Amino acid sequence: MATVTFSAADDLLYAYLAGEIDHDAAQSLRMQLDDALVSRSPRTLIIDLGGVGFMDSSGIGLILGRQRCARVLGTSLRLQHAPAQLQKVLRLAGIPCTENIAKGECAMKAENSTRIQFDSLSSNEAYARGVTAAFLARYDPTVPQLADLKTAVSEAVTNCIVHAYPERIGPVCMTIAVYPDREVHITITDKGIGIPNVEQAMQPLFTTGNPEERSGLGFAVMQSFMDRVKVTSKPGKGTKVLLVKRLSRREPT
Repeated sequence: MATVTFSAADDLLYAYLAGEIDHDAAQSLRMQLDDALVSRSPRTLIIDLGGVGFMDSSGIGLILGRQRCARVLGTSLRLQHAPAQLQKVLRLAGIPCTENIAKGECAMKAENSTRIQFDSLSSNEAYARGVTAAFLARYDPTVPQLADLKTAVSEAVTNCIVHAYPERIGPVCMTIAVYPDREVHITITDKGIGIPNVEQAMQPLFTTGNPEERSGLGFAVMQSFMDRVKVTSKPGKGTKVLLVKRLSRREPT
């Protein structure tokens, strides 16, 4: 027997599964999850597997089916807190789970990804934007979507050039990954001086640069154009910026 309990926060819907998920239990869970997806229309459905003691291939089918349903409805789907024994089953379906900065969050396996590294030179801002546009072209993003992504990438790279390496040239790494629900994850990492107070740095108009030349709106621009922005940093070690945006599908003509 398995149960599901729902809770909502902003545009997130959490589904907490508990018990044993076999063929019989999966049918009931399927109906409850689909009903919640349709009636509540969340931007993101997060399925918490922390209370699941057993799951066979019927559970995999349940998750994959809800992924397809969510995609049709324009909702992204994530997993979190999968016990170790469940992770083995999930990996068989190409759904790897890693204990990471997201506290055990599991991400669907990326359909496609690329990684580049370049020096923190102003001339490489255009290169980073160009790589972003070229890599995402096959997913046929709308012009506004691509403009948003290029703008956010440019802001993140500029931060590396101006703030991470203020007195030297250093390496900047950019990774682009696209997930099955057309969710784009772009990670930009440097090994610069780091940010002592990330929360303060993300406030609009805050800048450590010349106030006559820098607006202090870099992170604010990223946040306004992306669905999600996550910044982690350690002074003296560097900074990582995660940009997330889901690409909507073009209307058929």
